[in-house]
Amino acid sequence: MLASLKKAKRFFGVPEDDTSQDLEIITVLKAASAAIERETNRSYAYKPYRQTLDGSGTQFLRLRNYPVHEVFMLRVEGKQQDPDSFVIEPENGMLFRRTGWPCGARLVEVEYLAGYILPSDEAGAPPATLPENIELACIMFAQILLRSPGVKSERVGDISVTYDESKGLPDVVKALIQL
Repeated sequence: MLASLKKAKRFFGVPEDDTSQDLEIITVLKAASAAIERETNRSYAYKPYRQTLDGSGTQFLRLRNYPVHEVFMLRVEGKQQDPDSFVIEPENGMLFRRTGWPCGARLVEVEYLAGYILPSDEAGAPPATLPENIELACIMFAQILLRSPGVKSERVGDISVTYDESKGLPDVVKALIQL
C-alpha cells in the first residue's frame, strides 16, 4: 500500500486504538494504491523488475519504475551489454547510451532494482522513502472512497444527490501525483 494504516487513521481522525474500521480503511487504501499505480503506469514498491522494451532510436530509454537503484542485466537484440556501456539516471528511470538505442519492437530486455520503501505499520520496518505527495494522494483518495464513493454533490433541502460519472482519479489526487 502507498500509505500506512496508522497515518491514514490519524488523517481521518480515527483513534489509533480503535480497530473497528481497520478492515474498511485497509481495503480503500489498497484500492486507492492500485488506482494511483494504474494512473501513473508504474509500481512504487522497492523490488526487482523485468521489462522488455521497444528500442527508442535515441540515446535515452525510460524504464517504467523508478528511482532505479541498480541494473542487473541489460540485453540489446539478445546480446548482453557491458555495465560501462550505459549510464543510469536513477531519479527519472532513464538509461543513457552514448551510441543510442536501436529502433524497433521488443529489442531491449532489462532486469533492475527500483522503487521506494513503502510506508509500513510493522515494528522495526525501515523508514519509508516514498514521496509524501504520493502517500497523501493515496490517503485523500481513500478518504473520498470511504466517505462518499461516487457522490459528486449533495443537497439537504428537498434532498438531492448527484453522482460523479467521470472516470479516473479525483482532480486533487491527480494534482498530488503530478508533483
